[in-house]
Amino acid sequence: MSQLPSRLSYNLDEAISATGLNRTAFYAAISKNQIKTFKVGRRRMVSARALQEFIEAKEREGTSGAAA
Repeated sequence: MSQLPSRLSYNLDEAISATGLNRTAFYAAISKNQIKTFKVGRRRMVSARALQEFIEAKEREGTSGAAA
């Protein structure tokens, strides 16, 4: 599995691109507090750690409900 680049944070467009989610799914995850964001001035940002935690949580969901 490839790691995210060594950046600490991303704007929303970059984070959407990094995760491979579509815009609607990404914003839905934010509204459900599955992805934590923060603001710097007017810009909404996402930390690399928040993206990694989101992806790891989704991987756990996928393996915990897997059928034989």
